[in-house]
Amino acid sequence: MNNPIIKSVAVGFLVVNVSACGYLFGEQGLFPSKADDYKKSKEEPLLTLPEGVQSSHIEEVYSIPSVENAYVSPVEFEAPRPQPLVAATAADTVRIQKLGEESWALVNVAPGQLWPQVRSFLASVNWPVAAVDPQAGIIDTQYLPLKDDEREARFRLRVERGVQRGTSELHVVHMYRAVDDAWPDRSDDFKIESDVLQSIAQYIANSTEEASVSMIADRSISAEGKMRSVDVSANEAYLQLELPFDRAWASLQIALENSGFGVDDLNRSEGTYYVTYKGDNADEDEGWFGWLFSDDENPLIGQGFTVTVKTLQNDVQEIRLNPVTPAAIPERGQPMLMSVIKGNIN
Repeated sequence: MNNPIIKSVAVGFLVVNVSACGYLFGEQGLFPSKADDYKKSKEEPLLTLPEGVQSSHIEEVYSIPSVENAYVSPVEFEAPRPQPLVAATAADTVRIQKLGEESWALVNVAPGQLWPQVRSFLASVNWPVAAVDPQAGIIDTQYLPLKDDEREARFRLRVERGVQRGTSELHVVHMYRAVDDAWPDRSDDFKIESDVLQSIAQYIANSTEEASVSMIADRSISAEGKMRSVDVSANEAYLQLELPFDRAWASLQIALENSGFGVDDLNRSEGTYYVTYKGDNADEDEGWFGWLFSDDENPLIGQGFTVTVKTLQNDVQEIRLNPVTPAAIPERGQPMLMSVIKGNIN
């Protein structure tokens, strides 16, 4: 049964409700929304200190990063998914990585969070500390007696930013007591180095959830990672990786395999991989290109590429992905593939 009175009351209530929302939360309301206030923010000049006052400890907390290669497409396009912050395969909190005789712990927390965990480990095992430099991420122990060894040894623990944003690396150097007392570039005993690294990694894995954050280490050791993507155009991008060539070369091969590429051939002396894109390794609903292509219509599948690693300077590598048949690559296809590779490099 239709009741005109009920209808009138309902319409009247709706009008009042909408008006009330505007009265309370509109631009002129009692509680205006501040969601878009950031668009009105202005960049203020740096703080000016009086003459004679030291400014070495004053720095910008919310600095505005510079934009490099700010390419703007001349046509409208759909924005792609944001790049992953960490490697898609890095499910574990702590992993031991090895390359030759060198080993390090990859930890999926920022350096500012890893630093107090390392300090806590040293306190838990009663290892006396000789020197601490949070800005360099270095902790040196005093000389210690080793079990089943007549010689004394000390250790240098170094916290670095990881390859991926928000990750860290822990390196250990073992040194027997020597006359010159200078730290070696590599450990005197890699077995002892590995044992100590394993012990610290296990301690970190057991205490990650209750870890604190060191503000000094967090501000000194960047959490931005050792890799950045450089956009040349809408259809071209490359990576810059702050690693020695040997490690960058090995990391890239694993990243290619985890990114859906098959390695057909390689030439290490020329720094070149010859690969074919096989498709996303993840499920279709969760895959990187699942929102854009299905497996049957993805034009990237089956395409050949050359991936080159070129040393620039100071252990900085340039990684480029070049299609064998450029005309067969869809718009933004190459940058999207580079994003996938970037997310899998450690």
